[in-house]
This record gives sequence, structure tokens and C-alpha cells, in this order.
Amino acid sequence: MFFHKTKTIIIAGASRFGAGLAGKLSGRNTRIVVIDLNEDAFRKLPDDFGGYQIVGDGTDVDLLKQAGIESAEVFIAATDDDNINILASQIACRIFKVPEVFSRLNDKNKEKLLSGFNVKPICPFVLSVNEFDRLTEGEYQEAVVS
Repeated sequence: MFFHKTKTIIIAGASRFGAGLAGKLSGRNTRIVVIDLNEDAFRKLPDDFGGYQIVGDGTDVDLLKQAGIESAEVFIAATDDDNINILASQIACRIFKVPEVFSRLNDKNKEKLLSGFNVKPICPFVLSVNEFDRLTEGEYQEAVVS
């Protein structure tokens, strides 16, 4: 008999992005923990969300320990504040050595603050531009002058 280890994923920030990810990942043989300072933010989670909700600061080391970060395989900093996301992801990466760390950034220029860390930036603006290009099959590419 095979036993599947349940993967622990911590999401700091119940923003639309964070809540959407939590809903998408919930039930996929994962343990999802969502942290947010504002208890009212959890209303964005889908009705069938089967994870845990913790009210608090996603940069608080003691709270992260309570959330299970020491055994987490994935950490996602998904607040609406780039600076908080950068700090939270650096804490997950440097202090807790979480294997996969993602940080949502609205300002692509802040990516350089993550260099040297094992943190993957998620820039919604860039993803939207890339998706537009994919959907239009590159129809609007820059003309090449020869």
C-alpha cells in the first residue's frame, strides 16, 4: 500500500489572488493554510475551501511556525503589498528554507530585491501581457525591418 504525503502550502495574504490560489489548490492532496491580518479577507475564499485560516501577520516568525512553515513545501506571499510579499518570501526562504517560494509583485522593478534568494516572482502584469500574446498567437508582434 502506498501512502501519499500531504503537501503543506502556506499562503500569506487572502487577496483575490491568494484566495483564488487557495481555492484552486484546496483538495489536491494538500494542506492549505491562509494567513491574513484582516479576518474579513477570508470571505474571498470559496465556500468549499477545506484549508485553515489564521488571522495574523505573514511576516511574524512565531505565527509562521504555528502555521506549520517548518514542514511546508511551498510558501506563497500573496498580499496586495509588494514590500510585505518580499519580506515574507525572504523569511520563508532564508529562515525556514522552504523549498518552493513565490512572491507576487505588482511592480516588476522590485524583482531585483529577490535576486540571490530562491524566490520565484509572480508579476500579474507580465503574465497578462504574455497571455494576450499567446491568445493572439503573436499577431501583434513588432515588425522586423530588413
